[in-house]
Amino acid sequence: MMGRRVVLHIGAMKTGTSYVQSVLGSNKDEIAATGVEFLGGFARQTKAVRDVLKLPQDERRNLRRWHKIARAAQQMEGHTGVVSMEFLSFAGPRHVEAFLAPLEGLDVRVLVTVRDQFRVLPAQWQTYTRNLGTDDWSAYLRAIEAPVPARKRPSRAHRTFHRAQDVATIVERWSVPAVSGIDVITVPPSSAPRDELWRRFARATGLEPDVADLEGVADNESLGYASCDWLRRANPHLDDLAPRTYRRLVRPLARGVLAPLRDEQDRPRLDARAAHWARERNQVLRGLVADGRVGLVGDLADLPVPDDLSGHPEQAPPPPAEHVLRCAQVVHDHAAARAGTPGSGPARDDVDALVRDAVVLLRRAQDTENLQEDRR
Repeated sequence: MMGRRVVLHIGAMKTGTSYVQSVLGSNKDEIAATGVEFLGGFARQTKAVRDVLKLPQDERRNLRRWHKIARAAQQMEGHTGVVSMEFLSFAGPRHVEAFLAPLEGLDVRVLVTVRDQFRVLPAQWQTYTRNLGTDDWSAYLRAIEAPVPARKRPSRAHRTFHRAQDVATIVERWSVPAVSGIDVITVPPSSAPRDELWRRFARATGLEPDVADLEGVADNESLGYASCDWLRRANPHLDDLAPRTYRRLVRPLARGVLAPLRDEQDRPRLDARAAHWARERNQVLRGLVADGRVGLVGDLADLPVPDDLSGHPEQAPPPPAEHVLRCAQVVHDHAAARAGTPGSGPARDDVDALVRDAVVLLRRAQDTENLQEDRR
């Protein structure tokens, strides 16, 4: 009988993980019929991983959910169990040990999806702005690349970027005897067929890719440059909110109001200094494969190291002022309608005032809706 295997897809962030998880979740039964189980499903995996990352707090409680997933792996009828949760990439050594200990006796392999750093930098800034980040694009580039002096606490921008994107460190932490091997999957370029990332993931997992129906599988919605700029302007007026309250306010706004503006907005451009840094980071990723630390599924050409970077400007241009104003107006109109005060507000050409007033209206509407829910 073939030994049971567990595949841990640990990220990294902004590398198509949501797409892969959507395919796995929406085709769970079809995939299970081939002997591959999406252990517990994404929601349970997320809660379990979040709990383990809280260690050493309340060890017994915070290990409970993960141990349940591990038992399912030990008892599965199929030959392969899959966990796909990008927060696994945040694990420190003690967390890695906690994740692996209950999987003893199984063949554990780790998959890391990696993406061209020229594309990762703006994607990670977007995540930052959607999670209370306040640096504009140009300031963010300087914050994440700057080395942090000893005994000085890194900025939030620096800390969250490197926690999510220092793949060499992530690989080192997971390179332990309990893991039989680590493969990196390169994210194909945007010009590739939409299913190519899934096909690569399936190949690395030992899955037949065509068992999955990709119709209706959604990608994470992406925002345009001006929309991210709106968020970083709004965040100082939202930083007193509890994380859950912040997410309940921002996520629907991003999905329903900001995302539809994407096609009329520009994308952030890397300046020359950031482009050189992105090239260096791609070279580091290539080096992981070259020195044999990881296997490769995909193509190293997906991690470009171009000789000519002359097309990058000396300074990263800000979003066009007309795009920023248009975004501020659209969000304010939405907020005023939601708060029941359409047509009110500050001058239509004052971006900062429009942002401030929109936040006030959105918070008021959110409070009213929460109160109505409590009364039901």
